[in-house]
Amino acid sequence: MGNSYRSIRIAPLKIAVLYAFIGALWIHLSDRVLATLVKDPDMISRLQTYKGWFYVLVTAVVLYLLIRHYTNSIQSQFNEIQTIFDSLNAVVYVADLETQELLYLNRLGEQQFGEWKGKRCHDVLQQSQMEKCPFCTNDRLVVDGVLQPPHIWEVQNTINHRWYQCIDKAIRWPEGQLVRLEVAIDITETKELERIKRELLSAVGHELRTPLTAVLGFAEYLVEYDPPTEERRSYLQILLDESQRLNRLIDNVLRLNRLKARRESYLMVPLRPEELINSLVEKFSSGATQNRLQVHIAEDLPILLGDLDGLLLVLENLVSNALKFSPQEETVEIGARFENEEVLFWIKDRGVGIPAEELDRIFSDFYRIDNSDQRQTGGAGLGLTLAREIILLHQGRIWTESS
Repeated sequence: MGNSYRSIRIAPLKIAVLYAFIGALWIHLSDRVLATLVKDPDMISRLQTYKGWFYVLVTAVVLYLLIRHYTNSIQSQFNEIQTIFDSLNAVVYVADLETQELLYLNRLGEQQFGEWKGKRCHDVLQQSQMEKCPFCTNDRLVVDGVLQPPHIWEVQNTINHRWYQCIDKAIRWPEGQLVRLEVAIDITETKELERIKRELLSAVGHELRTPLTAVLGFAEYLVEYDPPTEERRSYLQILLDESQRLNRLIDNVLRLNRLKARRESYLMVPLRPEELINSLVEKFSSGATQNRLQVHIAEDLPILLGDLDGLLLVLENLVSNALKFSPQEETVEIGARFENEEVLFWIKDRGVGIPAEELDRIFSDFYRIDNSDQRQTGGAGLGLTLAREIILLHQGRIWTESS
């Protein structure tokens, strides 16, 4: 491409030199030939006219071929550059620094932002932006007439709301004006990972404090005061419960990490839906949850393929949430039926409900409707995320409905 570019730059000089050489050679040789072959002045005059027209015709053909050759070379070079830019997983555009007019937009940018020719960059790339963007980087690209190094920054687009890392550089366009070349790389997934990491630290940090405080407090009390046997047994039970809670939290975090990395192995075996539900009910048939579950299992349910522990964990998380967010006097219903060639498990409660705008978000990583430290119910927001990942690995669906 470098040799081709240099060749195109000196193309006008090549054409001028070739045109002058052909013209001089033609005039010199043709005059000598005519003087040798023809003695009649009138004939020489007529032949000079024909010779002139012939020269114009030949040079026009030669010029046409040369110009077409270099035009094809320029088009070929442009196509190479365009192919490179169109193959990038990034939005690439060129805009005039003064007028903001878009001079180029690659295929990905055109797919995301639509028609652009004859429009200004902020008209196409931003939402309802009628003038130069407040975050425009033009003043950083050229300072006192001097072109600056590339400027790297991040912005959230106002049309598709995705995050981009932008690399801006002022360059000279072929027509001579200064333009901004920008390469915008989509970093939305990276931003989402950063958000998940922050929420993980916040959620897990808060949830770790509660059991750790209880464990440390009661352990210190037992060491210092050596209470009677019955009182000690009660405190040890609290220590055991909080340690198990802490262990479940750590296990859930590690399990979610394995699920997202698709490193969690599952043993798919034939399972009867009613056995799954009966096992679940048996687990919740003691203590405060006793007699709060109502079971509705349709007859003649087909056998399904699934991982016993994984599906039980899903149902357990859903039932635990239903019990946790329902008044103590209310029952929770659990059932299964065959519908549209699928086995549908469902859990129904009469609890606090979920706002409509939250229905699609509650399965997100570490998401909680009440995210304050003063929330009344514990949990790191991992249960529904684990349920979603496990069901996806079973090629199933999971959703919620609320009135």
